[in-house]
Formats: sequence, C-alpha cells, structure tokens
Amino acid sequence: MKLQRLILVLVLAAFLYADVMYEMMTTSEGMMGMDGGETMMSIFLKDDRSRTEVLSKNPMTGEIKNIYITRLDKEVIWILDAENKQYSETKIGEEIAEEEEQTETVVPDIKIEKTGKKKVLLDKMCEEIVISMNVESEGNSMNFTQIMWVTSDIPGYTEIKNFNDKMNEVGLKSSSTSSMFGNKKSFEEFQRKISEIEGFPLEIDLDMTMGSEEMSFSIKTTSVVTKIDSKPISEKVFEIPEGYSLKE
Repeated sequence: MKLQRLILVLVLAAFLYADVMYEMMTTSEGMMGMDGGETMMSIFLKDDRSRTEVLSKNPMTGEIKNIYITRLDKEVIWILDAENKQYSETKIGEEIAEEEEQTETVVPDIKIEKTGKKKVLLDKMCEEIVISMNVESEGNSMNFTQIMWVTSDIPGYTEIKNFNDKMNEVGLKSSSTSSMFGNKKSFEEFQRKISEIEGFPLEIDLDMTMGSEEMSFSIKTTSVVTKIDSKPISEKVFEIPEGYSLKE
C-alpha cells in the first residue's frame, strides 16, 4: 500500500493542478504483482480542491477503486470507501514523528534537463524534460528517472499554476511518503524542483529502483493523459457524500 501511495504521489506531484478535469492511464511493470497492471485516473480540480478517482487492475489484486478528495482550504485529505460508505481523514502537513525528525538529513541529488526534443500529444506540441534523482540513506537507496513531455498550451493553464502554488504553500508532507524518500527533506526538495518546471505534463515515463545491496526492486510506469477539459465543476464533487461515516 505504501508503494502504491508513493507512485501516486510521484505522478501527482507532476500532474496535480485546477478548474480542470482530465483522465490519465498508467501502466506498470517490474515488481511482482505489478507486471501488466493498469491504473485509470479521473482528476477533478477546482480552486483549492481536487478529487482523484483511481481504478487499478493487476493480476494479483484484481480490480480496486479508491477516491481521494484533497481540500487545501481545510488542510485535509479524505479517502472514500464507497463499498462501506465510510471515509478516513488525513491532515495535510502533519508533523513527522519525532524519531524521523532526528535522522540525518540527506540532500538528494536532483537533476533537471531540457533536452530540446519535441513531440505532439493531444494535438499539443510538447517538449521533453528529464528528471533524475538519487537518495542514499542508512544503507538504502532510491534512484529514479522521470521523462516528462510538457506543454503550456492546455485549457485552464493559469488556474492550474495557481492551484499548484497553493498546494506547495500548504505542503503535502506525510510520514509514510517522506520516509520512503529517506527523510522528509528529500521529499521536500523533490517537490520544490518539480514546482519549478513550467508546463503541464501530458506524458510521464518513470523508472525507479529502491532498496539495499541485499535486496532491491525496480518499477517502471508510463502515464498518459488521454483527455483534458476546462469547465465548471459542481461543489458536491469535493464533499463527503451523504450517508458516509468517519472510520474509527
């Protein structure tokens, strides 16, 4: 579950933006149970709110649906359990556990390169940006390369940038995610670098290796935006549905 959340964060760190609706397909391979996996995301963005509907399919777990509602105005993330009509709540920017704060700070080696290559996606001219990062911490390491094809020529791009700025101000930092980067400083540095990239990615290829000398694994994912549109979105989309109760 932590691994799936990490991949989701890595993708959405590049994709999360506002008053826009888009659909994205992600395919994955490399780790047992993930080969041949497919994830379809529908993302709804409005002002300081977002809703992400995730439908995952893979040979090991079958079909799983998750719904995440991010409310920057309330500084919470709600995860909806439609089957049981329940939801869980996580505070955005929640303090990291004290023992994690005391770990040695590791500054990740992050490189961003504009290659000059271009290609057309959804009838938009995109340019290639390559992001590479290496994190070493307490005998463990994470190395990954992200190839992004970005463009500013999309509906609602100004609103997109405004939402991204608000998201960075609040700081989406969770102990489960930052710990997988080695420490929260590594995760914050990754977020900062991503926020400096101009343009919206219509395609991302991610190649990541994690672990130690004794045991490691690799993951490859490809995420492609298949549809994007800018139109009014109902306020109800970003609310907890009637009849849902908070999980104890």
